[in-house]
Amino acid sequence: MEYRSSIGPLYQDYEGCDYEHFWKGAGKEYLDRLERLITSHALAGGQSIVEVGAGFGRLGSCYSSKYAEVHMVEPASNLRIAATRLYGDAVKYHDASVYSLPFSDSVFDSVLMVRVFHHLGDPQAALRELWRILKPGGTLVFNYSNKRNLKHIIKFFVGRATNPFTRDIDRYHRSLFGHHPQFIETLLDTVGFRITEEYATGVFDKIVNVMPFLLTFMRPSLGVARLLGNLRIAPAQFVVAVKR
Repeated sequence: MEYRSSIGPLYQDYEGCDYEHFWKGAGKEYLDRLERLITSHALAGGQSIVEVGAGFGRLGSCYSSKYAEVHMVEPASNLRIAATRLYGDAVKYHDASVYSLPFSDSVFDSVLMVRVFHHLGDPQAALRELWRILKPGGTLVFNYSNKRNLKHIIKFFVGRATNPFTRDIDRYHRSLFGHHPQFIETLLDTVGFRITEEYATGVFDKIVNVMPFLLTFMRPSLGVARLLGNLRIAPAQFVVAVKR
């Protein structure tokens, strides 16, 4: 796994990584189901959509039948090949960076970017590029790592973590960043987006991971995810926003 900065500001490169293996196990299966539920709900359909950082096409089935024209952007060639096996010529594939997308202005009804934002060294530049390619009134769905999550708050109060209440970007790793929800809201407003919905993830999958048998009984709930999303204290936050 490499960290690339030559195309644009820092982002993580999954070239050669077995990202499909990442989704193995009960906890990951629960998380996958929840992310699919949120994605399917948030994307209503239309003429065109692009998923940025599409990976091997994990979420493609949530939206591919809803849009007349489907694009997937993925820099890692091995993941693009895997996505091609799933969707064939029903999807147009692109090797590009989120900081420089190969599309004209205002061409997409929807943009999806999941599990990418927390790897971006310049989130404002990325959001400006997504804003550029969206039609006015178009929908952006993405998620980010929430530094103000309950676990981080507890660890902070016992002296084992950095302050989760500051608006500063929290750099967990060389290419892994956490953000305060208010920072994200302000950033979106500055770029030209308005938040319409928020959902929480990264909570119950941790429980299922410890007790895999619960996967049989626990079904992801959109209502619970929305409720927790409004509290903004989960490890990860899904955001649905529209271009003003």
